[in-house]
Order: sequence, then C-alpha cells, then structure tokens
Amino acid sequence: MRNADLALSKAKQLGRKNCQFYTADMNEKALEFILMEEHLLGAIKNEEFILYYQPYWEINTKKIAGMEALLMWQSKDLGLISPKRFIPVLEETGMIIEVGEWIFGIACRQAKEWHDKGYPVPVSINLSLVQFRQRDLADTLERIIKESGVTPQLLTIEITESAFMQDIEFTNSVIKKLKDIGVSISIDDFGTGHSSLSYLKRFPIDNLKIDISFIRDIATDPDSASIVTAIISMAHSLNLKTIAEGVETEEQWKILRLLRCHMGQGYLFSKPMPAEDVEKLLK
Repeated sequence: MRNADLALSKAKQLGRKNCQFYTADMNEKALEFILMEEHLLGAIKNEEFILYYQPYWEINTKKIAGMEALLMWQSKDLGLISPKRFIPVLEETGMIIEVGEWIFGIACRQAKEWHDKGYPVPVSINLSLVQFRQRDLADTLERIIKESGVTPQLLTIEITESAFMQDIEFTNSVIKKLKDIGVSISIDDFGTGHSSLSYLKRFPIDNLKIDISFIRDIATDPDSASIVTAIISMAHSLNLKTIAEGVETEEQWKILRLLRCHMGQGYLFSKPMPAEDVEKLLK
C-alpha cells in the first residue's frame, strides 16, 4: 500500500492524465524529501535564508535596468544549497507561503533602502504557482509594501507562463488586483508554455522574460533563433518589453541587440550577488 501511495504521489506531481508505476528509487527519493523538509524547517527557525540579486541590463547601453531577487540557502549543516534542490520541497509542503512572504518583505525593504540612497533601481520578485493561487495574495503583498514604505512602481512580480495558463479567469483577476497596487508584471520562462496572442492581449502585463533554453542556442540553432525573433516581434506589437534570460556570450548579446530585445540577464553581465555587492555596481 505504501508503494502504491508513492506512485500516486508521483503521478500527481506530473499532472493530470498520466499513470506511474512504483519503482525502487521512489523510496530513496521519498526519504530525501523527508530529510530536506526537516532541514528546511530548521532553516526557517534559524533564519538561514538569504537573498541575492542578479542585475538585468539594457541591451543597447548595458546600463542596469533592475534587479531580480533570488532566494539562497546557506545551511549550517549542508552548506550553500542550490534553489533547484529546495524550492520544489518548499512548494510541495506549502512552506513557500511563509518563506515567500519573507522574501517579499526583504526585497521591498532593500528596494526602499537603495531608493533612499539615491539608487531607484526596480526589484523583481518571483511568485510560485502555490503562492499565486492564494486568495489573499494581493492583500498580503499590498500590506507588506505599505509596511516597508517602498514605492510600488519599483517592484515587479514575476510569474511563470505555466502558472499564468492554469486558470485564465482567475489569473486575470489576480493580475488586475496586483496592477491596481502599482507593481509591474512579468511572465517568466516565456516560450515554454502554451500562451496565445489572444490571452496575452487580455492580461495587463508589462514584460516577457524569454526562457534561457532559447537564448542558450540562439547563435547555433536556427529554430531557437526563429522563436526568439518571433517572441520579440510579438512583444513589440503588444507594447511589451522583453528580457532575455541566461545571456552568457557577446555573440548572444549582439544577436539580441539586432533583434531589438530590450533587456538581458545572465553571467555575461553579472552573477547573482549579495545586496552589499550590488551597491558597488550602482555607484
């Protein structure tokens, strides 16, 4: 019965209309999950999470256009842990709600601090599907913004394309509430989901972040180049700004500049860094 439960859990993770058979490694993964959950509970209690910031830049001028807040975990037992390992566990256990509010609060206060020092740099904050489905999301974010004193126009909310398309009517209502607060909206990982022009026109969004999988091969794969070209052209027609994720080479940057992509983010420009190091870039 326990093995059947593990297979059922796996099937639920993969979404509707699929069947999963029990395999031996499911026990190992289940144990890893339980251990990670225990460590994460300790991380919340011991305040082991920190925020790093990765700049995104104007493609034409290479001037800083904003910062993306990224959650990092410096575990006293496990060292620095990749978000890819622990964020799925936060989401599945629901801990992402508490941690997400902490992220938003820290990012808001940091944006306010930079603004007060003469660096009015926008900060973008990622929302997971779990957070996005919370009925009181807009009220919670508005409360945190007011408590921090930050100007809402300095904040951007990033939501993945797949989260956008889960429930069109619900998504539209949430986005409108967030826009009423004054924040900007970005669709993250764009190009990997199933958005259509008709839906994009309905959403009051501001930016499309082009998924790294297309940018990575833009200089070598004609299909990736064609997709990026189409996304940027479409964005221009809808008065949306584009941000290319994962720009790592001068060749990629030159192509994006020719295609009139607005902004870029990636190791060519800067790695994620602590807030104190960001100020050195801003000066």
